[in-house]
Amino acid sequence: MCGIAGLVYQDRERPVPADLIRRMCTALRHRGPDDEGLHVRGAVGLGMRRLSIIDLSGGQQPIFNEDGSKVIVFNGEIYNYGELRRGLVTRGHSFRSSGDTETILHLYEEQGIDCVSSLRGMFACAIWDERADSLFLARDRFGIKPLYVVTAPWGIAFASELKALHAAGLTSRELDWEALDSFFQLGYLPAPRTPFLDVRKLEPGHTLLWRRGGDAQTRRYWHFPLDDRNAPPPSPDPEARVRACLDEAVGAHLVSDVPVAAFLSGGLDSSAVVTSMAAAGEVPHAFTARYSGSGAAAADETELARALAAQHGAKLSVIDIRPDLQDIFEPIVHALDEPHADDSAIPTWLLSQAVGSQYKVALTGIGGDELFAGYRRHIGLLATEYYARLPARLRHFVGGLSRWIPEPKDGALGVDRLKRFLHTGNGTIPDRFLGLMSRLSEAERLALYAPNLRTHISGRAAAARFRDVFAAYDGGSHVSGLAAGLYMDYATFLPDDILALSDRLSMAHSLEIRVPFVDHILVEAAFPIPQHVKIGRLPLWENKRLLRRALRPRLPAAHFRAPKRGFVGPTAAWMRNELRSLLTDELSASRQRRLGYFDPATVETLLREHLTGRQNQERILLALLCFSTWHRLFVEGVSPPAQSGSTLASQSPKHLSAW
Repeated sequence: MCGIAGLVYQDRERPVPADLIRRMCTALRHRGPDDEGLHVRGAVGLGMRRLSIIDLSGGQQPIFNEDGSKVIVFNGEIYNYGELRRGLVTRGHSFRSSGDTETILHLYEEQGIDCVSSLRGMFACAIWDERADSLFLARDRFGIKPLYVVTAPWGIAFASELKALHAAGLTSRELDWEALDSFFQLGYLPAPRTPFLDVRKLEPGHTLLWRRGGDAQTRRYWHFPLDDRNAPPPSPDPEARVRACLDEAVGAHLVSDVPVAAFLSGGLDSSAVVTSMAAAGEVPHAFTARYSGSGAAAADETELARALAAQHGAKLSVIDIRPDLQDIFEPIVHALDEPHADDSAIPTWLLSQAVGSQYKVALTGIGGDELFAGYRRHIGLLATEYYARLPARLRHFVGGLSRWIPEPKDGALGVDRLKRFLHTGNGTIPDRFLGLMSRLSEAERLALYAPNLRTHISGRAAAARFRDVFAAYDGGSHVSGLAAGLYMDYATFLPDDILALSDRLSMAHSLEIRVPFVDHILVEAAFPIPQHVKIGRLPLWENKRLLRRALRPRLPAAHFRAPKRGFVGPTAAWMRNELRSLLTDELSASRQRRLGYFDPATVETLLREHLTGRQNQERILLALLCFSTWHRLFVEGVSPPAQSGSTLASQSPKHLSAW
């Protein structure tokens, strides 16, 4: 596990300053405190920071092939590298190390850009090929590991985190307001966009090949298993099949030369991972969070975690969440790289901090909701198929009445979800899915912006992205029902929100998070399972019905009676109490007038409604708070001093032609 960065100039005679690559690596030090490696030769510079997990003594990067013509820097873990390595040795390749990084390089020698199709794991890598005069970049199928890219007339630069490009002066920091409008709609920035116009994210399941004198070409190398056309025949015992597949995936993710811990929230997904670790003969050391302060009781799942640990002989450490929220909020925003308004950020940060002080690797249950239909919106999207069949006049009438539904005093978001459902029309599947995900409608967002900014925002960037994602396979024509909702989650929310957040916040504490549910072998086996097997038949739809039945022999009975909470903190209560002074300061009318992005009166109304308890505005206020803090750190902050010949952002960066 590492952080990687690099720069290649178009001009072969222009040397890359070693100090510039070192500065990028310094910005990534938290991702790899154990070692640093640089390759700087002429117009090519590659760098990495290493967190030693596999081949502790011999896996230093960059790594070269036998004749030194190719060099790789790599971030991630390849779980089937042992099998791949044995085949390469049989075919005559010579290895200098015993880890997974060199395996990828030798596969590239044999297969070129198709090498990634053989890899099982999470990864982002860069290979400089001296003979081909090319840079090859790749990202894993689900976007577990990040990769940011800048292309410009001067060449190409990449890094695991945006802050490395920012620290090296490789971005102009001009804001992309179409992307930021998507953020205020969703709470995250959908790939390939970033908050800066000149930086892009390489999309999950894609490679990029850059050649001197040519364009950067991106290519999708993996296609999602959208239906059952290539699926194995139905199992007579689907519950046993799910357990076996999950056990195999967790077993593969235990490959490590250091001990492996687990996150345990008390929910089904993390509990499933811990039970599979126990089935593999491991004695899991699980960590769970216990809250204190405002709204703590509603978020507490420690008793469920204790019951599971006792049943399976796991060691359990309970981490008390008693944070000074105002002190940790800014470090969290800095670690996230982009404006990111997910209310699981604070508990994820604190739990990662605690686990990272004892371990380098931990498994989590991320991805179980997307694979087995754990969100309300999955049932909601199915319901909209029936709702959309009602006469349009009736739907418009009901939607209008929904505006008068009062907000609950406890700040719960159930009414908000109901209103979004009732406003969902008879549009396309991606439009309906976006409607269920949106925090604010287009009209509400445009009213939020200052008049001079409003005219430059279309308000439709997220809709365009979701439609493009849905049309990526056969125009989306054969995707419907539950599969459509799960696919949309896998292609948007999972990589750009959940996986991005878990990667940045865990790696900020030098902790590698592994996600067995987000394993392409498991997904290819479980995703095509028919809808009625996963959630039952109408009208008895049930979230995670199949997974619940599969886990019944392994989990205490209380797990099946507990409501779904998610790994989140009591955000609405925190904003009215512990975060109140930070919130009112960041969103003050004077600051809004100074920035000139938002209408001060609208922001003041949102604040007043939330702080008085009249209406729960936590989702949009959290987004505004995250953006304002991020803006101070990444836009208003003083730029790093420029190295001679290294300040490139002023040379009119351009987007990748293929993006």
